[in-house]
Amino acid sequence: MDKKGILGSIEELSKDAMFLMSLTSRELFHSNVWAWMIRKYPSIFTSVFYPKYDGISTVEVFREEKHYDFLLKINDKHIIIENKFKCMPNKKQLKKYYDECKKEKKEITLISYFKPTFSLSDMNMNGDDYSYEVIKNGLLEALEKSNLSKQSDDYVIINNYIKFLGLLNNLKNSIIINSDDKIGKLMEIIKDSDIQKEAEKINFSKTIERIFISKLTEAVLEDFKFKEQIDEIRIDCGRDLNVFSDILFYFGAWDENYNDKNLCYLGISLWGNNYRYYAGLKKGEKNKNKEEGYDYLKNNYGDFFEQEKNEGKWGGYNNKTEMYLYKKINISDYTVKDLKNKVQNDLEKALSYRKRIDNVTIK
Repeated sequence: MDKKGILGSIEELSKDAMFLMSLTSRELFHSNVWAWMIRKYPSIFTSVFYPKYDGISTVEVFREEKHYDFLLKINDKHIIIENKFKCMPNKKQLKKYYDECKKEKKEITLISYFKPTFSLSDMNMNGDDYSYEVIKNGLLEALEKSNLSKQSDDYVIINNYIKFLGLLNNLKNSIIINSDDKIGKLMEIIKDSDIQKEAEKINFSKTIERIFISKLTEAVLEDFKFKEQIDEIRIDCGRDLNVFSDILFYFGAWDENYNDKNLCYLGISLWGNNYRYYAGLKKGEKNKNKEEGYDYLKNNYGDFFEQEKNEGKWGGYNNKTEMYLYKKINISDYTVKDLKNKVQNDLEKALSYRKRIDNVTIK
């Protein structure tokens, strides 16, 4: 990952008028531009968002229909477009939308600036490869084939918007993670004061962080054969300026219907340079405080939680309904490849516990 390249991409964005106009609304800005293009030039741009469009049918565009970003109505077809730019795609949210659309016989497509950490194929949803880069390329091809005058105001606006998408994609592509990169070094670059300063000027520091953390997530889960069985991949970014990004992978959520009434979930967390073995415990006789919770995990999940037992201390916190316990180690000197191997080995171990508890079939 190259500091100079990231700074160059930030500088180019900071000079772009359309980018600056988009900052107050992010996702809404892009959705509004897409809706305007489709409404005014349906025969030119509808197929970019719905490739099966015949080029002649009447297209209606509805913005913020229910809780959807926008809806295309083409004859008797209803196509929901879910746009993710400010936030990363959430599997549970999209599954909920998919189930709603299925009942109402609507199609749904995800367009995301960040690559989803999960497959959409099990939801029969378009969008596994429907990125902002795909939209940019599709709009450019459609504009070049159109008969819009290059001197017209609309052509200039649309062309400038396409250039703006190109700058956004350049920024994303400037954040590169290689298998031999050390985690500590990557964190140094992302937390670099120059990058932070310039990113803050354009209110884009959290977006840069999300790009990095989504790519790291993709790298450590690459080719993981049980990836789709992970119950939750939770990513929180920008909690403070000193610790960047919490990625939580876990299996669970167990409840009172399962044999193990004390464990809610089991997994790992990546927090900056820290790697955590992570468990959510329900309050009860066995885990009413941290010490008893520790004993409970050690006695029941020892081959998971006793790893690297001399490298870190136990810690945790409580809230009103559950107790979370974790043990952490420093992974600054791990390469991305090392981290990938560790993440996948530990997740497979955590999944083996789930198999033991609720007879989940590991395929």
